[in-house]
Amino acid sequence: MPETLLIKFLKTLNQNEIRQFRDFIYSPTFNKNTKIAELFELHYKHYPEFNSGELSDNVLFENIFKDEVYQYSKIKNLISDLFGLGKEFLAFNFFRKNQNIKEKFLLSELRLRNLDSAFEKAFKAAEKRIENIKKRNEEFYLHKFDLQFEIMSYYSPKKPNVNFDYLQKRLDLFIDYSATVLLKIYNIMHHENSQNNFKFDMKMFGNVMEYFKNNEIKDNPTLEIYYYILLLETTKDEKYFYVLKDLRLKYKEKLTIFDNYMLYLHLDSYCATAFNEHCRTDLLNEQFLLVKENLMFELVGDGKILYPDFLNEVKKAVRVNQFKWAEDYIIKYKCNLTEEIDNTLNFCHGYISYKKGELEKALDYFSRTNFPNFIIKIQVKLHLLQLYIDLEYYEQAILMIDSFKHYLTRERSLIDSMKISVFEFLKISGDLIKVKTEVLKKDKDFRMNKLKQDIENMSNNRFGIKLWLKEKIVDG
Repeated sequence: MPETLLIKFLKTLNQNEIRQFRDFIYSPTFNKNTKIAELFELHYKHYPEFNSGELSDNVLFENIFKDEVYQYSKIKNLISDLFGLGKEFLAFNFFRKNQNIKEKFLLSELRLRNLDSAFEKAFKAAEKRIENIKKRNEEFYLHKFDLQFEIMSYYSPKKPNVNFDYLQKRLDLFIDYSATVLLKIYNIMHHENSQNNFKFDMKMFGNVMEYFKNNEIKDNPTLEIYYYILLLETTKDEKYFYVLKDLRLKYKEKLTIFDNYMLYLHLDSYCATAFNEHCRTDLLNEQFLLVKENLMFELVGDGKILYPDFLNEVKKAVRVNQFKWAEDYIIKYKCNLTEEIDNTLNFCHGYISYKKGELEKALDYFSRTNFPNFIIKIQVKLHLLQLYIDLEYYEQAILMIDSFKHYLTRERSLIDSMKISVFEFLKISGDLIKVKTEVLKKDKDFRMNKLKQDIENMSNNRFGIKLWLKEKIVDG
């Protein structure tokens, strides 16, 4: 039986919400049609699965309209009306939970009804509440802007001369609000420009950045954070990385979960780019400290850990030889994984074993993984090939290089830059094996120097492949 929009909506409600919706339906303010209530009850007894044959149109019609002749349009209209009430409930529920909106409309109504003492009391309460809010983002400044409008409108007929001060405050708050929103949008656009080569028309970007270059940002942590994120992304000047690192500690309690998360991502991305694109290892410890101080799932706040995040946090620790931290992390948080648990744990234990020099153990762990995610699948293949070469299992390595090339050719989801770098790695690895396995040592020095040149000319160091090859050349 296909799901109706009504059933899809009801499935989204938790136990508390569906009880509230029931109260909503029985309130005469929102509904006076008893048959809508009957229809809800017929659905309610099948919560939360709603997979009973009793919810078919003809059975519902028979239970509600009794001996009447079945009319498709009649039951469909009733279902539509109940779903319509569901949409009203969602809007009402959002309004009830949003203190900013409630204060704004209450003050407006009290002002328009000339309930002066009630207005003044409500305004003081709203002003006190918002000043006690620690997380100050664009919503904070928008609400302060709305409160200034209400107090200005309230005093306008009573004390016209005070409006000058209120008007200036409104402008200042509007700039704080609008500039914060603009910088957040610019941030996303810039990211998409660089990641997906989509060219946005970033209207006013230069003007906004120039304005804040010439004017100090005061008392707006979110605005300051996004301004320096954009400076870091557009100039690539490392001084802004350290400015943001300091601001992160300074404003951690004043940023929302989302803004803390975005700040973490940009700092982490800068370190990752330094490693992947420029072979820099000097920021790896900075990257680990970011993980240690701000676990990604704690930033998101739902307690769940996506498996790519889990294994990436382990990798960042292991890269700087923080083995105990990585092992403790696995033990402590593996229960927070939502999927691919065995694959993820095998990958993590394999990565730790590899970096400890326990090559056979690492080979066994990596061999037991089978991820659906093609990016991680490629990482596993790279580690297996590296292990075959380290263990001098050259026949297996040669076979794997061949199968790996076929896989890359078939994998259409892989971006060209990654495909190119992995192909480069496979070619150089094959050449390295030839040099190591040939009996005659003729021209070995020349060929090793050629390999060194090829490694230097690699397009990037994604997954550490360039650095690994450099180590193999040094080892001889």
